[in-house]
Parts: sequence; C-alpha cells; structure tokens
Amino acid sequence: MTKNLKNERGLSLVEVTIMLLVLMLLTGVLAPSIFDFVNDAKWVKVKEDCEAIGLSVARLTRDVGPCLKFNGAQKCTKENRVDVLYSDGPDVTEDDMDGDATTMFDSSDNVVMHLNWWKDDYRGDRMEDQFVTNGPAYGTPASLSTFTAVGPQFGLGWRGAYLASPIGPDPWGSRYLVNSVFLSVATDAHVGTLEGKRSGGWSRDTFCISAGPNARYETAFGGNGMGGVDRAGDDFIYIISGDTR
Repeated sequence: MTKNLKNERGLSLVEVTIMLLVLMLLTGVLAPSIFDFVNDAKWVKVKEDCEAIGLSVARLTRDVGPCLKFNGAQKCTKENRVDVLYSDGPDVTEDDMDGDATTMFDSSDNVVMHLNWWKDDYRGDRMEDQFVTNGPAYGTPASLSTFTAVGPQFGLGWRGAYLASPIGPDPWGSRYLVNSVFLSVATDAHVGTLEGKRSGGWSRDTFCISAGPNARYETAFGGNGMGGVDRAGDDFIYIISGDTR
C-alpha cells in the first residue's frame, strides 16, 4: 500500500510556539526544585564523607595509639606528630581563609609552629597515607610482639585500609581537613601547661571540616576559647573527639 504523504500535516508555527512556551514554563517551575535536590545531595555527601573520615580516625588511633605520626616507628614528638590531615584536592593557602579562620592557633612552644588550616602541606599528611597505604609505616599486629615506647600494645597495630581510595575532595572541590594535632599531646610538650591543661591532654576538639559551597574556610582551627567549636560561614563541621562530643 502506498502512503499518501500529501495528507500528512506538520506542526504549524503557532503550535510550535505554544509547545516551546509550555516547555519554558515547566523548566522555570522545575529548575529550582532540581537545583535544591542537587544542593541537598552535596550536603548529604559532605556529611557522609566527614562521618567516614571521623570513623577512620577513631579506628586508626584505636589500633596505633592516639598520636598520628609522620614516621610510625618514632615517638610522638612535636616534629613527628601530624598536626593536619588532608584529603585530595588543591593545596589550601592563606587566601582560602576568611573570618575566624584567619587567626593562627598559638600554643606557644608546645607545637612546632603556629597552626592553621593552610599548614596542610607544612604540618600535614595525606589521609590516603594514613588510612589506605600506611605511608607512615606504623607497626602491624604481626610486627609488634612486645610493648614499646613508640608502639601500641601486643595484638594491636595498623589494620587498614580504613577507607577506600581516593579520599575527597568535597563536592565543591576543596580539601577535607582534620586538626589532628588535638588528638594527642607530644612527648616533648611541657606537662601541665597549654597542651597538657587537663590530665595531660588537649582541651580542644578534633573535627573534620569542609569549606562548603563558597570554598572558604571560616571556622577557627583551634575552636573557641572554651574548648568548643563555633561553626562559621557555610563550613560543615563534624566533631571527631574532644570536650563537646
């Protein structure tokens, strides 16, 4: 059977115009909802990522001791302690700081230098090295048969990997950071002062931070004067350990 194309009619200009107007109206109505959905999904991911990082810190310190080190075989001195943990992502600079985060944390002679988030490449170590590859070369349960001054008790040791690689960056492209200095007092710190105010331990929180959508770190590295944390700007904060848990 031969189809008669002459009887078929295409869309008129008016019909096409009406269809386009309807599509534009639908797009205008749905676009904010889609944007909100995407934005909410990013915040959910940040929360899940920081919770996973916090759990990894807890498991790692349970296995190797409270101090994260650059060299797992050496003591937890000010020079050997990891003061900042960082995920994948661009290096954090002073230009990325804003608000309360512009103030350096100063604990006098009990840390190797004044600290802030942008010290990630100076006093920091990659989460990948600590959680995935055992880059610091912590002892493993098989290699730690006796208690030593630099290792955990018998039966403990690095049992990773604690997270799957890669780790980070956050949904807006910035590094996740952890002020890991507050996990442990250095062995060469002065007992009873600053680092050792409360029974030989810090009186400050260790937490995971995301800089949020504006990619600016605005929460103070050392928290507030009371040992807690005042979240600033659009940062996301997840408390890992400390007095305000």
